Amino acid sequence: MELPKLLTSLLARTALAVLAGLIPTAVFAQEAEPWVLPGDHPHAAFIDSHNYAIAQGATAEWRKMEWVALDAANGKLYYAISTINNTMADSEGDLQVTENLCGAIYMAELDEAGNINSMAPVLVGGPYDESNEEYPCNPDAIANPDNLFVDAQGNLWIGEDTDNHLNNFLWMWNGTELKRFASVPRGGEVTGLRVEATGTVFMNVQHPSAMSRYPYNRGTVGVISGYVAGDEFEPIAVPEGSDARTVLVASGEYQVIARAGEPIAGNDSELYGQVSDVDGNLIFRCNSPDGNMFLPIDEAGSEGYLYTNYECLPGAVSRVYIQQDEDGMWNAIEGEMVDFSGVNGTWQNCGASVTPWNTALTSEEYPADNQEDWEEAWLPYQEWLVAHLGKQPNQYDYGYQVEITPAGEDGLLGDVVQKHYVMGRFSMENAVILPDNKTAYYGDDGTNRVLYKFVAAAEGDLSAGTLYAAKVTQDGDTLNLEWIELGSSTDAEIEASIRALDGEAVAVAN
Repeated sequence: MELPKLLTSLLARTALAVLAGLIPTAVFAQEAEPWVLPGDHPHAAFIDSHNYAIAQGATAEWRKMEWVALDAANGKLYYAISTINNTMADSEGDLQVTENLCGAIYMAELDEAGNINSMAPVLVGGPYDESNEEYPCNPDAIANPDNLFVDAQGNLWIGEDTDNHLNNFLWMWNGTELKRFASVPRGGEVTGLRVEATGTVFMNVQHPSAMSRYPYNRGTVGVISGYVAGDEFEPIAVPEGSDARTVLVASGEYQVIARAGEPIAGNDSELYGQVSDVDGNLIFRCNSPDGNMFLPIDEAGSEGYLYTNYECLPGAVSRVYIQQDEDGMWNAIEGEMVDFSGVNGTWQNCGASVTPWNTALTSEEYPADNQEDWEEAWLPYQEWLVAHLGKQPNQYDYGYQVEITPAGEDGLLGDVVQKHYVMGRFSMENAVILPDNKTAYYGDDGTNRVLYKFVAAAEGDLSAGTLYAAKVTQDGDTLNLEWIELGSSTDAEIEASIRALDGEAVAVAN
């Protein structure tokens, strides 16, 4: 998600809270200097990955590197580069790509060891026409791709996060033909894209305009009923009139499972997207449902746990048990908001994935690892995080992959939540785990960012391993990758280092 778009609404809301006396103005009087971890810190590679990777020679010129998707059958990875401009297209440094304000999809081939050694564009947005106020990016091509997923037939599904299409679209690309499958209401973006092996397509609508047609006048978590991914469909047209205020799909029916701010199924005390203070009082309801993680409990994939990210500051994740009936419709049975108190909360949960061993991975975006995010996305929201946690936060607790597993085996209800510090701390978009059950690739959203990969020490266990960052050498449109080893460690060792820094983090905040 584009940070300024989110901040526009949140900063306005925060300003009102300051005027009302709900947030002390002192939080805005703090020195706007991020507390920088010394480069020789033994775990700098993992808790200050962005700056450490740059110091080791990694290329830090990527711009809006969003989701990564795996085509396991054909040994490919796809990367969504939402906007190609700024440091990617400034004719300086390692990356000197032609500017494209509509973005592109890059493809990389995996070798037998699970490595990618180069990537090149395979699907390009545009052309861009600034004179077209409603669709400056060609409406019959992708614009600012964000969510990506590959279905069982090898088709690439693409969700947009764009101001360059009046309505954001969901596309399907079979390698030769691009077809528009869905559109969402104006003001909203396509999020939560997930295509199950059974062909079930999950899709959310994030922060639609309040002037959208009910039930799309708030964020929705949804699924396409009556359609199997890979089946033929007739593409929808660019929506006009009242169609621009609703969800349109080319086949089947878009079914709403949850609406932001409404009561959670089977739960009389919590709302979808709710963020509360330490005493359980509501701070806000997040209208930005993002990544979905469905954990089926049967081979048919007809029931299981659906986790959904909420991309706010602080962040949140909901869990709801869903079942598909004989008519193919999905029903929400029961659920709750995930408790992150054991890991000091969570932060702007964005992209999502499911591990090969059927656990959920949620991504924390925009940690305070650079000046802009420190000033715009950390300092103004610390007070909400203080209220949420009941204590002063440590900035190094946020910006990780977080693994979530439904609880129950040990006699406890809820979820088992584990932050994987060893996978690195940066602006996580989403992570995808390869079939080797060890190797992970992920996007790093923002400007002047880095491309990373992680290799676990043991299969099916992300708590220990080695983190790498890429040095790029450009050859025409092809970007060749040299992987720099940043370090090896464990979650336990790194967490101990973070806890040792708690006092210094508090001192800086005060």
